[in-house]
Amino acid sequence: MTQVLFNTHADGLAPLQKRTKRDHLVQKLLEMIYQGQLRDGDSLPAERELSGMFAVSRETVRGALSVLSSWGLLSVSQGAKTRVLRTEAQLQLCAQLMPELSTLDICNYTIESVFESRMVVETNIARLAANRIDKRGRDSLTKLLDQQAKLLDEKIHFQLADKYFHEKIADIAGNPILGRYAQELYSYGLYFRREVLEGQCKVDESYAEHVKLTEAICSGDGDLAAETMLIHLRSVLSLSKTAR
Repeated sequence: MTQVLFNTHADGLAPLQKRTKRDHLVQKLLEMIYQGQLRDGDSLPAERELSGMFAVSRETVRGALSVLSSWGLLSVSQGAKTRVLRTEAQLQLCAQLMPELSTLDICNYTIESVFESRMVVETNIARLAANRIDKRGRDSLTKLLDQQAKLLDEKIHFQLADKYFHEKIADIAGNPILGRYAQELYSYGLYFRREVLEGQCKVDESYAEHVKLTEAICSGDGDLAAETMLIHLRSVLSLSKTAR
């Protein structure tokens, strides 16, 4: 019998704010599998690395991986890397577990429209984040950069950290509506990002852009943060178009 991931209401899915940290992590990984950023045979980072990437406990990571494994979406064995299992049947299972994934069909959108929208939303998120960041926020971004610095030779693993990095900036901005828009737009672009990773992507350049973006946000200069985010997204768009 398929395990139930989320607490259920009459409509079948609990409100987002009532989901546990484990639920949120399962949702993130499900989305990446469904959208093709994580593909069949890909290895996941070690439990400790996932814990650092997503700022959750190792127990939370272990629980999330256990859920995905029980659904047949991950191959987990002691002493071996955890690998993604992504077949057509498993994609259908993802859609059943999270019906909202079906709304993330990137084939309905051009890469230009996806990134044009991200530029509008995320530059303003960066501006808000710079205006509202505190010591805790600065420490969080710095910690995420330290984590990314260890993944420069692991393109797929770096992309997992990239997703959480952008989500953390949105959290710091403190506007949940803009944050939800940003998450959805990022999801539309996951497939494009995978194509970049398999092409001429230079992870160290992306990391360097993250460093500059973090410095701009931590400076408290909203205009500088917005401009730095715009430069970063234009760079990603350029690479994405080249990889196609």
